[in-house]
Amino acid sequence: MIPHPDKVGITEMVLSLDKWFSERGVEHFMLENDAAALSVVTPTTNLGEMDVDLAVVLGGDGTMLHAVDVLWGREVPMVGINIGKLGFLTAAEMHEAEDVLDAILDGRYIVSERQTVGCSLGSNGEHGEHRALNEIVIGKLDRERLIHLSTYVNGEFFMRYSGDGLIFSSATGSTAYSLSSGGPIVTPELKCLLMTPICPHMLFSRPMVLDSRDRVTVVVKEKPERLSLSIDGHLEAEVPSTATIEFYMLDYTVRILELEGTSFYQTLRKKFLQPLPMESPL
Repeated sequence: MIPHPDKVGITEMVLSLDKWFSERGVEHFMLENDAAALSVVTPTTNLGEMDVDLAVVLGGDGTMLHAVDVLWGREVPMVGINIGKLGFLTAAEMHEAEDVLDAILDGRYIVSERQTVGCSLGSNGEHGEHRALNEIVIGKLDRERLIHLSTYVNGEFFMRYSGDGLIFSSATGSTAYSLSSGGPIVTPELKCLLMTPICPHMLFSRPMVLDSRDRVTVVVKEKPERLSLSIDGHLEAEVPSTATIEFYMLDYTVRILELEGTSFYQTLRKKFLQPLPMESPL
């Protein structure tokens, strides 16, 4: 179980599922730091100590992205139980948790393979790699200034962008930051790389849907501005002014479990086309 420690009711949820798993003879555990954060007594371990068949993620989309990072390279399937507001990557709401887990233990689920996006950053002989499920964003650190980015697709000059930055996202990430910046919604089964400008200061500002085999190099042509790379919503580092940055899709996929009888379009309608519950007045 991978919980978001700050969600309301998360401790009760963890203890309830701990009991539920125990009654069914399902071996289960939490990471030691998660159990310590919640101050709960439940089986704990380090990931390297045993094989894992399933990760039950308790939170919202941010917790799902955190779980992807924690489990990267282990190819562990994940199922999300939404304790957030949107929960687009999750399979069910909090009150449906036991029914969903019953269905999964009975084999009544489908596996959605989600392609991931990567980025390489080279500067002064040093080289770094980054990866994400949703998106990698190159943006500005100084809010008052525009940044000017020249893009090359497979080595061929394509476009010079002026604005607040560029979003490079997977199909899964099309419903995240890219969507709020005017990007298209793309079904997760489509293998592609999305390039979406952020607040562009130019007449041509269309998002681009690229082939999953395309590689995009970004170069700062003019006076170096202070740039940053954000990986799935987390600020990683300031980009050196001499850096060359390349974006591409990875072969590695994240396995997200969904219930039989559900679909991406059903989830899209449910999450985005139905009004959110009204908040209580102050």
